[in-house]
Amino acid sequence: MRAASCAALVLLAAVGIASCDVETMLRRVIIKFYETEPRPQPSDVVVVRALAETDPVLDDTDAADDPAIWINPADAARSWVIGTNKRRGIEVYDMQGRRQWRVDAGRINNVDRRAGVMVSGERKIVVAATNRTSISIDVWALDPATGQLANLLEAPIPAEMEDPYGLCLYQRPADGALFVIATAKAGGAVQWRLQDSGTGKLRGERVRRIATDSQSEGCVVDDANGALFIGEEDVGIWRLNAAPESSAADRTLIASTRPEAEAEAPRLDSPHRLTADVEGLAIYAPPNAGANAGYLIASSQGNWTYVVFDRAPPHAYRGTFSIVASEAIDGTGETDGLDVAALPAGGAYPDGLLVVQDGYNVDSAGEHAHQNFKYLSWADVAAALAL
Repeated sequence: MRAASCAALVLLAAVGIASCDVETMLRRVIIKFYETEPRPQPSDVVVVRALAETDPVLDDTDAADDPAIWINPADAARSWVIGTNKRRGIEVYDMQGRRQWRVDAGRINNVDRRAGVMVSGERKIVVAATNRTSISIDVWALDPATGQLANLLEAPIPAEMEDPYGLCLYQRPADGALFVIATAKAGGAVQWRLQDSGTGKLRGERVRRIATDSQSEGCVVDDANGALFIGEEDVGIWRLNAAPESSAADRTLIASTRPEAEAEAPRLDSPHRLTADVEGLAIYAPPNAGANAGYLIASSQGNWTYVVFDRAPPHAYRGTFSIVASEAIDGTGETDGLDVAALPAGGAYPDGLLVVQDGYNVDSAGEHAHQNFKYLSWADVAAALAL
């Protein structure tokens, strides 16, 4: 926890503020009394700019968190970005960033989606999320025409953890079986299989538990390679086997966070490429290019950057970028979640769309605004990093 956060906690105690939502109160104090500065960025950082941004989420303080993208294969202009508002639920945006739908489901934290999932003979776009209000896993079907979400569960899935945090989906290529993995704020994760109930709904069956030593949030699965990546916030990124029968002890740390001293002076000759916290993770998997082509992208929240690694082992470091302001759109800071789609997503996004949460959204007058999500062209990222 940074010094500003510690001071804010002391201030809360001193003035006697009591609230069941400590995160909200803490964020309000930090924004009011402190300007949180990022840790230094490495000297090889390159810059890119967002091409669009969403409407700000409906709630103030630390509200927006994690996006998921669905690209409409028939008409990319009618695609959807699903964003979590961890004060109230889900907000769904169109390709211009306009809010088109929302569902007030509780404190929804992280979200993921898979398309083409067979449910009782019909193909569905499945959206799953962690719900910190009901301590459960929520699952919906996304209507491709309207962006609306409809419950897809036969019965609620208890999270089996005190505070469900991160989430990712895994669709097994061999048989199309669908799994959901949720990470716990206290550390560790739980994996369920989402089974077809035969009534047009899904039900959850727990299939394994996964241990981490400390707080974990971001996760992503590379379906084609059956690889699960989990971000342990102060440690780095672990690679595990996504198969439910696999041993959770069989894991490899493929990227690590900088030690405290190095976080203040990043070295290019160091093996450490991330500044804690490690947050959002996403896989850029170009279509028809083979299972090893593409990249793993991570939000390096501590220095407001994004780090790119090879998708294929040994996951070599490919570069770091930050998102800076253009004339019309501010840059991003302290990003939580992100997602990337490798399909062409319209004229501005020929090689895919990257969406990131902006933890410090600023309006046209330079004032703090409610958080939102920024849209970037993957072609711009690839050009900046010479990928």
